[in-house]
Amino acid sequence: MKNMKLLRRNGVIAFMLVFAVSAGAQQQAPDFADLPAVLDHMLDNHYMPSVQVGMGSFTYGDTQLPTPFARWFEDELRLGLAQTTRMKLFDRQVAAAMDPAIRAQYSEFFGQDRADSILYGKYAEDAGGVAVTLSLTDLATGTLIAEKRYEVPRSAIPSDVTVQPSLKTVQTAMALSQLVPGSGGQISGVPDLMLTLSTDRGVGAVYRDGEKLTLYITSSKDAYLKIYHVDVNGIAQLIWPNRFGGSGKVKAGEALKFPGPSDKFQYVLGRPYGTEYIKAVASTRPFATMEADFSDLQGAAAEAITRGLSVASSDTTRAEALAVYEILP
Repeated sequence: MKNMKLLRRNGVIAFMLVFAVSAGAQQQAPDFADLPAVLDHMLDNHYMPSVQVGMGSFTYGDTQLPTPFARWFEDELRLGLAQTTRMKLFDRQVAAAMDPAIRAQYSEFFGQDRADSILYGKYAEDAGGVAVTLSLTDLATGTLIAEKRYEVPRSAIPSDVTVQPSLKTVQTAMALSQLVPGSGGQISGVPDLMLTLSTDRGVGAVYRDGEKLTLYITSSKDAYLKIYHVDVNGIAQLIWPNRFGGSGKVKAGEALKFPGPSDKFQYVLGRPYGTEYIKAVASTRPFATMEADFSDLQGAAAEAITRGLSVASSDTTRAEALAVYEILP
């Protein structure tokens, strides 16, 4: 692939740069003096006087898609959390634990020192600027503790910070969302095979150059699994199983962490900046073909991935999941 190089140095796989991205104009830092009080009030009706808060993701409206505004606001939110009296930031990526299957294995993935809750939300433009819905959820039970609306004035948002996802991002996400039409039977209205996929920062996460990406996948049944990466230019590659390891299978009720603790590589994100996608597809029967790992698949991503999803038997159930994330400088 011309615009992404896969490097393995000192056990690190990195998506490296090709072309430069222009820097936006610098603006005066906004004043979020009221944010700490807003955050503290989210615990007014909570049984615990204070909590350790893990940072979740912020996405645009109901799209579950990330934009640069999300990471800009998250940075301001971190500063606000440092000034609260009732919240302490748990500075580890635990947002994937919003998935109940992963939450059940919290200690295995995240250790005994744990966050009590997750702070996340969504945002949309309005007449005054951007309205952010802050949601605080109890991590042990998955119940919502509180929601607050916070208004970010338009004048406070730097000119180079995009709020809405691009049309290209929306179209690509839609094209990748369902590649296996009509797959999978149902029992009492419930899909026979269910697959979930999350990044370590949650749904619609935003990463900066040099940060590492971790994926968590769960399946309701033992299944064969393929994971694909689609870069900012729409080029797809098979990334799991790969030459470094991976059985190509996922067990029912267990959360697969990728890269795993025994893998001798990590995913370090970098240029070109923009929106990327991870597509996971599971099948109760073996896939008929296996593409070369980390090699560009020819054609548009949706069609290229679909070519590798055929199975030898018609008596099969398949399921799929999509994760979208943004890479910023």
